[in-house]
Amino acid sequence: MLRSMREGAKSPIMKLFLLFLAAGFALWGVGDLSGGFLSGGNNAVSAGDRKVGIEEAANEFERSRRVTGRGLNVGEAIQAGLLNEVIGSLARETLFGAEADRLGVTVTRDMKRDSIASDPQFKDELGQFAEGRFLQTLRSSGFTEESYLEKLSSALEVTQIIGPITDGGIFATATATQVSAYQLEQRQASYLTFTPAPESISAPQDSTLSSWFTERQSQYDAPDLRSFDVIFLSADRIQNTITPREEDIVSSFEIRRDDFVTPERRAVRQMVFDTEEEARAALSDVTSGTAFNDVASARLNWTEGDVTLGIVRREELADELAEAAFDAEIGKAFGPISSAFGYHIAMIDSIEAASDVSLDDVRPAIIAALQSEQAIDLIYDHVTKIEDAFGTGASLSEAAALIGTSVIRISDIDRNGLTIDGGIYQVEDANDLTSDTLFLGQAWALEIDEMSTVIESVDDSFFVIQPTNETASRTRPLNEVKVRAIADWTTEQAFIAAITSATEAMARGDDGFADSILTEPFSRSGAGLDHSASSLMAAAAFGQKKGEIQLVETGRDVVVIRTDEIMPADDKEAEEFAVRLLDGFNDLVRNDIASAMALSLSETHKLEVNAAPVQQALIGSLGQ
Repeated sequence: MLRSMREGAKSPIMKLFLLFLAAGFALWGVGDLSGGFLSGGNNAVSAGDRKVGIEEAANEFERSRRVTGRGLNVGEAIQAGLLNEVIGSLARETLFGAEADRLGVTVTRDMKRDSIASDPQFKDELGQFAEGRFLQTLRSSGFTEESYLEKLSSALEVTQIIGPITDGGIFATATATQVSAYQLEQRQASYLTFTPAPESISAPQDSTLSSWFTERQSQYDAPDLRSFDVIFLSADRIQNTITPREEDIVSSFEIRRDDFVTPERRAVRQMVFDTEEEARAALSDVTSGTAFNDVASARLNWTEGDVTLGIVRREELADELAEAAFDAEIGKAFGPISSAFGYHIAMIDSIEAASDVSLDDVRPAIIAALQSEQAIDLIYDHVTKIEDAFGTGASLSEAAALIGTSVIRISDIDRNGLTIDGGIYQVEDANDLTSDTLFLGQAWALEIDEMSTVIESVDDSFFVIQPTNETASRTRPLNEVKVRAIADWTTEQAFIAAITSATEAMARGDDGFADSILTEPFSRSGAGLDHSASSLMAAAAFGQKKGEIQLVETGRDVVVIRTDEIMPADDKEAEEFAVRLLDGFNDLVRNDIASAMALSLSETHKLEVNAAPVQQALIGSLGQ
């Protein structure tokens, strides 16, 4: 999810929470949002007596989109699958919540407080819980205190339910330790590079080429080839041809204005105490002239980083603190303010006023968004017209003319979409077609002159395909492929020459490595090895003993590599990595067990998922 939460995922609670978020909709196998897993009535998700309303699900989608959506608008995020992921995570939370109700599992305030206080990501350098770090992490993750506590409650319920089961399937520490030591071992090597030079090789005589070609003739055989007529519809192809009306641009700007406006933000510092009396005493110190950070250090042992919340928007603070913080004056401490975590004393250091934008400021972005939306609408309109035309017996060309497009001709491609010589086939405005496995599958499944239905591909694109000709595989004579054969022979001879030079260098031992390059220490994966063939070279270096030499063909050149040093893993680093490996191994076990259990519980608690109204609410909000 977010970097701060990923880094903090070492605690059992957060690992389980992120595990369930990451699983998303994959558990239920629901790919389309037209009707969901089952009908959820007026709810997005329901299981037992637990329910998630449509508005709640839409709000969770918006939070996730703003945090993890990489700048995508609502429509783009839905197309990218974010709504599926959100509904999936909500489904899991709801399902295990229903099981918690059945088992009488409860989550107390003390349990939540203890879980948060023990989480490493919320601790300072001294190992103490730091309220500032906690709130900073929540803010960067798009959570309020209240919403995070709700998520934490769900995670704690799941922990209590599946914990006794998963604890029996954990990996042995010794296994992780062995894997860690193996993985972190490093090596240092010397290497020489011999680059083939085809330009230095003279062209072969006809007899030489003929003999060489005879031995390899099957490599030049022509595969089965087909030609096709295609109607290809893609929103991307027509987007730039659309000119939105001015009134639509103005209307869209008004609807989406909040996406462009920067709300007021304030730089906030705070301290949090267990009792109101302690908070009032700290406030008295500050108002008496002691610096805010000095009071925090003296009374709480907090650092500047713990005190600083950063520059925040109103909605990023708990309601009680937000109301006071956004009414407070700069430089004047205020409080105490009670929350779930104690009593807050805070101070505003600076205020960034809200900023508005004009239509001219964001006109290009508005136009691009409208073009994308209208292109999609137009594509679906074209699909309907084509399907209606085919229903009346129209030909491919007649249907294409009806929507103002032309038939694309693709000639002589094989089952992999490649040319007779194995090259990439180029199609004007439709290069992706010949690499689309769905397209190729249909192209070779149809009979000659048989026309497909309108088939939906990726990214709002559709195609209709009609095979027009097929040529059977055949043996090709040398005169048909002579240019290609000469180039291949020349390249082969150049590699043979390079290998000969490399072999001679290996035979000279240390003298042959006089001009070699010494690497920095590198890992088994090749990390730390500055070479385009780092993984191949690392495999060779780790596959031999110290002082041994190996020849490696990289596809571009020939490398001779000698292992000079073998460096065992640092004990402390290996120990730390073993802990992370063990956590990862055990997470996989927990995930598998939780997924299997969730599938069973979905029947027990009559899980119902209905994503369609959530999507309608999200898309409908754009047009209001």
